Amino acid sequence: MNVPTPEQVEQMMIEKMGALPESLNLAKAVDPRFLIEQAMSSKFSVQDEKNPFDPKTSMLIMLAVSMTLGSDECAEVQTRMLKKMGLTKEELAYLVKIVKHAHASAVMGKAKAALKTFED
Repeated sequence: MNVPTPEQVEQMMIEKMGALPESLNLAKAVDPRFLIEQAMSSKFSVQDEKNPFDPKTSMLIMLAVSMTLGSDECAEVQTRMLKKMGLTKEELAYLVKIVKHAHASAVMGKAKAALKTFED
């Protein structure tokens, strides 16, 4: 497998995202190979030719996860990329509603143990 250099990966990321996210800039300063690792992770998931989801759907999934995990930087970058893919305000609004519902449902699931104490 032909592995690109950190510099090549950085250029590809800048072209795709508009700029290198600050977290990746900071990681690059520690060890430039972080860029390659990040790119390879994308190559074997979002960009994999066997990915059954179209690029926009894959990015929507990534955005939903970023929102859930609380990664503001990722959510901002992914939203910019999605806008380039044609994301509408209505689609974003529904994504937020779905993520909000999933988060609330997870809280109910986590409350199960506490709620069970009142079964008796």
